[in-house]
Amino acid sequence: MKLTRQLRNLILAMAAISLALHAQQTQPPPTAPAQSRLLCLFFDLNTLNAAALTTAQDTAVKFIERQANPADRMTVMTYDSQLNVLQDFTGDRDSLLAAVRMIMPSGATRTIDANTQLQGLQSAISSLASLPDGKVMIYFSSGIPKNSVDNQAQVRAATAAAVRANVSVYPVDSRGLQVNPRQ
Repeated sequence: MKLTRQLRNLILAMAAISLALHAQQTQPPPTAPAQSRLLCLFFDLNTLNAAALTTAQDTAVKFIERQANPADRMTVMTYDSQLNVLQDFTGDRDSLLAAVRMIMPSGATRTIDANTQLQGLQSAISSLASLPDGKVMIYFSSGIPKNSVDNQAQVRAATAAAVRANVSVYPVDSRGLQVNPRQ
């Protein structure tokens, strides 16, 4: 319980720091052309069941259609037992939408632990490290499993990889807001 709370707090802290740093960036003047951003849409198929994957895909489609700048370059990645790049960086919205829509739920029935999930995230982050400047990863999952006893080393490794690669990670929990009544 304590480890789960610490992990949740660490993820929330990473997201808050990333948002704060992003907010400090100066906005271009209204007449300036949109700045190009490197964005990664990353789907963790180990945690997304069919319903959660559909929600994640709908969210990604809305982002591509409504919020992405014409100058943005995006990639679509998934992770089940390995990292898969479905669409390399492109500004072609049709290609991005097709890649997002072709994602199918993982057929795996194995139980995934938090360390494996964090290793997948770290692998995706590391694949972006060679690209210049800052990158943004939108991480679609159904949360971090609570079955790991000691994953602090993996949390630190994933965090360090993100810092070294200059990747800001924005997690999107496809389950939505989960409220557990106090007992």
